[in-house]
Amino acid sequence: MKKIIILAAFLLAQNLSLAQYTNYQFFETFLQKYVDENGKVNYNKINKNQIDLDKVITHFEGLKPKENWSKNEKLAYWINAYNAYSIKLVIDNYPIKSILDINNAWKIRFINIDGSKISLDDIDNRILRKLGEPRIHFAINCASYSCPSLKNRAFYPDTIENELESAAVFFINDAERNNITKKEAKLSKLFDWFKDDFTTQTDLITFLNQYSKIKISDKTKISFLEYNWSLNNVEGPVKEIGVAIN
Repeated sequence: MKKIIILAAFLLAQNLSLAQYTNYQFFETFLQKYVDENGKVNYNKINKNQIDLDKVITHFEGLKPKENWSKNEKLAYWINAYNAYSIKLVIDNYPIKSILDINNAWKIRFINIDGSKISLDDIDNRILRKLGEPRIHFAINCASYSCPSLKNRAFYPDTIENELESAAVFFINDAERNNITKKEAKLSKLFDWFKDDFTTQTDLITFLNQYSKIKISDKTKISFLEYNWSLNNVEGPVKEIGVAIN
């Protein structure tokens, strides 16, 4: 009998773990339907089929993140949530050409998490950044062209290390977001805005060289590109606006 109880407890734990892993399939199915391989979002199509987005949001509201979750579980949940709610914010205000067309977009408390209303800024600065993982900046998407490309797959706790590593390599070597040569590195404004996150344990050059195919040195001239806030829709960027977001 004791062995049966232990086995039952083990199977229950496995099922709970699996449920946490598979719960994000609902979001991945949505992303596969509405986001192309280049990270462009078909907002027109989502706007015409808002019930699909409503189902995604309902799922997130039902997950209720726990304090005792592992760091990887928290990262996966909040990165996925940020990306989902960024899309919702756009659709709630659609049609727009840029997320900057929404007044105080990141400060709006429209996200219902376990009975509390929070904003995208809360998720980014009050939750995700406090987890001490700088690679989140390559995974969360603010519905803009210069943001890291929105992947059409969800993040999962047991694979998130590889997913964040891949996101860092992709973003830093993406010539549309960063232009790096040995002599000059024209970097995304993200590296300026969130420099403290990237240099907590090392300097910026060392951090970049972990992922950049072209290695730079102290002699490399570093500058920051203007941020393009055009909506990351399937039609491509329509305007360029360079402002800080925090």
